[in-house]
Amino acid sequence: SRLRFIYPLNMAEDKAESLAAAVNLLTLLASDSGKEEFFLPLTLSPSANESPTETRQKCLFFECTSTALQALSKMFLPSTPELLKVSALKSIAKKARRVSLTESQSSFNALFGYGISKTNETRLRTLFTESEKETRYAVVISVRLRCGESVAVCGLFEDGESGFGKASSGTSSFVAYPLAPSTTFLELQSTPEKETDEVKWLYCDDKGNARTEDMPYFKWKGKLRPHKISHQEKLFRGMRKVPDAVVKAEWWETSRPLAEERARQQRVADELSQKEIEKLRKACVIGRGAIDCVVRAIRPGVTPEALDALCHDYICDKNAYPSPLNYYCFPKSCCISVNEVICHGIPDCRPLEEGDIVNIDVTAFFGGYHGDLNETVFVGSSGDKSNSATEETASEEVADGVDSSKKEAFKLLKCAYECLAEGMSIVKPDTRYRDIGEKVSTVASKYDCSVVKTYCGHGIGKHFHCFPNVPHYKGNKAAGAMKPGHAFTIEPMINLGKEWRDELWPDGWTAVTKDGSLSAQYEHTMVCTTDGVDVLTKRNKNSPRVFPFTEFEDTGDDDKDEEEEEADKENQVIAELEELVNQFNTTKL
Repeated sequence: SRLRFIYPLNMAEDKAESLAAAVNLLTLLASDSGKEEFFLPLTLSPSANESPTETRQKCLFFECTSTALQALSKMFLPSTPELLKVSALKSIAKKARRVSLTESQSSFNALFGYGISKTNETRLRTLFTESEKETRYAVVISVRLRCGESVAVCGLFEDGESGFGKASSGTSSFVAYPLAPSTTFLELQSTPEKETDEVKWLYCDDKGNARTEDMPYFKWKGKLRPHKISHQEKLFRGMRKVPDAVVKAEWWETSRPLAEERARQQRVADELSQKEIEKLRKACVIGRGAIDCVVRAIRPGVTPEALDALCHDYICDKNAYPSPLNYYCFPKSCCISVNEVICHGIPDCRPLEEGDIVNIDVTAFFGGYHGDLNETVFVGSSGDKSNSATEETASEEVADGVDSSKKEAFKLLKCAYECLAEGMSIVKPDTRYRDIGEKVSTVASKYDCSVVKTYCGHGIGKHFHCFPNVPHYKGNKAAGAMKPGHAFTIEPMINLGKEWRDELWPDGWTAVTKDGSLSAQYEHTMVCTTDGVDVLTKRNKNSPRVFPFTEFEDTGDDDKDEEEEEADKENQVIAELEELVNQFNTTKL
């Protein structure tokens, strides 16, 4: 019998079409042609990360964009002539590679991303283990969706007495989502050493207004140095293209937020109605999805340029605009701040390294409102909760398993997250905005860290930045008290050690610690309610597991909100997509 796929009307079209094409490819692979043209040629040679003493895992990894897979899908149909099927298999085999997983978490992260759910990790590791058996082969078809996330369709095959086909025992196929593209897939196609006609590489200068071939002079304090950024030769100001259908922020062409500048002078915080709060929540949900997409992709070797592209694609795919893009000439779609960079780091081509800490600051503009948040994470296995047997022991395991410099970074991230949690804990009507600084400073002092005074939280909503100002240091003179409907951010920037002062790099954006010490930050957009706080950018069950150093949960309402409902919709889409895979598992080919 043959499989026939019907797409449910409520599916995300890109995911649905990609998965249907991938399942048709599984059907083609479960044949003698699949064995001869795909599995055998690729499994006869060792994988790139396999040592001679390891048990051979016969798992093949094929990765492509959803556009490419959908274009190939006609070649996988039952009605396609056999010669064309064989030709398609040979083409795919050239792009596929044999991979293996070791006990090290880094080998898993490199293929599938950082902080992947326990369920997905267990299923994927089991697939690789099953492929060690003499007569079994496995395949992972990893599809990079237009939104920047990846979905993997995985199959287990067996060369048995009745011929080659699906594995006879257990679930031979499954879907894993959400994942990140592999580190290999995120390698830049154009680099400073190998430029293309479309993309040039230059240093940013003059607060984003200028580009230069030479690194600007500066008396550098830490080890980090600026690297070149991509400049799209054929696009406006060299920036990434934003689809025509997206409603853009007012500074898209002018770089000046004129309405925001006028609003700053009024010194009165807007009291949002429930309808306005729900509009703001929609922007925050998109921002949360974007930062989760980027954080999953953070691994050694990946460049901030590649991460910025993921963020840009995710936000634009949701018909939203990345607020930082061309804001006072900022050249990228998000801020990525590494190690001693406090904030406003410009994504460049420096590959991230094991042991770095990196902050991702994302803002999405949708429906006339901005949703702003940021997170700081470890680069590499140091902070991955996947390595820990239980969440309760994660903190101890990370702290005991790293050198002194990583322990210091670990302490800093834990301090910064606690500072945010403490600041949020007092949000309620009539609390003075200046009191947040007292809470944050108390936590920072406990860890022998300092609070940056130059930058602060801010009002948010129809404007990217507006009244009130929310300083995070003790003794500040911020005006105003919280009222129901006030929307604002809390985003304490915490430096390791007692030096809180900063300096600006020549690009006019990148703020670094004055003494070169590490800096970390976490941020949420929230709204004051009649009885507390509603955190609009809080994490959900699909968010990557990357905080092993704390058991704090984001403060928020107990009722299911729109963000959780959005996550449920995504899970429902995947459940429906998995029905297609179940058809493959239960259908006799």
